Amino acid sequence: MRVQMWNCQGVGSLLTIPQLREVNNLFSPSMVFLSETKNRTKYMEKVKNNLRFDEMAVVEAMNKASGMALLWKQEVKIIEVLMTAFTIEAHVKDMEVNSDWWFVGIYASCDHKVRKQQWKVLENRKRLWEERWMIIGDFNDIISNEEKWGGTTREERSFQDFKEFIHGNQLMDIGFVGHPWTWCINWEEAGEVKQRLDRDLCSYSWSQVYEKVNCRHIDSYASDHSILLFDTTMNSSRRNKRFYFDKRWLKREDIGEVVRTAWEKETKGSRMFQVTRKIKNYRVALLQWRNTFQANSREKIEQIKNQLSELKQSSGNTSKGSVDSLKKQLKEAYKEEELHWHQKSRIQWLKEGDRNTKYFHAIVQGRRRRNRMNKLQREDGT
Repeated sequence: MRVQMWNCQGVGSLLTIPQLREVNNLFSPSMVFLSETKNRTKYMEKVKNNLRFDEMAVVEAMNKASGMALLWKQEVKIIEVLMTAFTIEAHVKDMEVNSDWWFVGIYASCDHKVRKQQWKVLENRKRLWEERWMIIGDFNDIISNEEKWGGTTREERSFQDFKEFIHGNQLMDIGFVGHPWTWCINWEEAGEVKQRLDRDLCSYSWSQVYEKVNCRHIDSYASDHSILLFDTTMNSSRRNKRFYFDKRWLKREDIGEVVRTAWEKETKGSRMFQVTRKIKNYRVALLQWRNTFQANSREKIEQIKNQLSELKQSSGNTSKGSVDSLKKQLKEAYKEEELHWHQKSRIQWLKEGDRNTKYFHAIVQGRRRRNRMNKLQREDGT
């Protein structure tokens, strides 16, 4: 099971939905927890449908501030959902490992006095969660001074109450892969500040069930917070990619010469051998030719992301104009990426220009699910 968590700082911003869609396409999370959505249930319903999730629980934003949402797919069995002003708690039944546990998504207050009371609320609510539970989200707190990189905070934050909550309940930090901070901002008086405000904690019993759990910090360009992606069943195996002819190549003027040169290349042997050899030459020539230009928008997206990362990591004051310009370019690159999914869907009768992207994703992902072999069953039922 994959679980995604993100303080998106408003789902209605320019890049939020494209960024969520990109992560969903790459990693296919079964559950997504969003904090600081700044929107009501009606708008979050549109977001759920756009990202192709089946169910949702929402804590509505007040006066366009705060707000949380938990989205999940039909494949996830949720026994019940509980909510407070700062948590969404879901009782999950994991059929793969035949175990149930509590998912707790949190968006803690920035006010120390309020946050101190929230830890007391969690102390009482954990009685409902029994032994197996994990808690993730934006804690808006600092665990140690070692988890700050550069600059100083505008105020001294006390973390003693939360520290006692962690130790008192024997919670474990799941850890992470990637850059060590999850929040980065540039204050004029303090310079650039990077901290790990978003984190993942779990009970000892939960860690025993999911020993191979992994958390990845993913760069975000629509929010000051990174995206956290959890994978409870890590599998690093990859398969070789098949050759596919991209119909967009037909729009390029030089493809005719590439095909003609490859097909006319002299071969010896039987007629059938010559045909198979010509097809192989043609395939190799197309692959080499494809590498001479940008086949889709993926490379462009990565280039713009790298430029944004360089601006974030620069020691001087980042130009807001440069960042805004790159974000607009990134938005256009995401639109070009939609055309790539048109091709992968293999739907012939749709007109070019249709923007029903979620339909194309459904076709591609449905085919992948049908082609994936998850398990084999012997005659005796094992």
